[in-house]
Amino acid sequence: MRRDDQPIENDQDITGFTFHFQISNGGVRQACSVKVQAPSMQDATAFFRQNWPTIETMAREGLAGGSDEGGRIRLVMP
Repeated sequence: MRRDDQPIENDQDITGFTFHFQISNGGVRQACSVKVQAPSMQDATAFFRQNWPTIETMAREGLAGGSDEGGRIRLVMP
């Protein structure tokens, strides 16, 4: 007998996905990356696209404040 009233378990593993992109700053391209915590690549990609304006602002603020020794800006999104 089939039971449709069983709860769906949401025990999905959360993984970190890193997206690499470049920002132009004064005619010079700067390497950036953002790490997104999500259960799947599709969810991480959707989060990245939906939050692109915020990510871009954070990257530009990071460029204004200086980058790490390798010349990269790293962002971590919850």
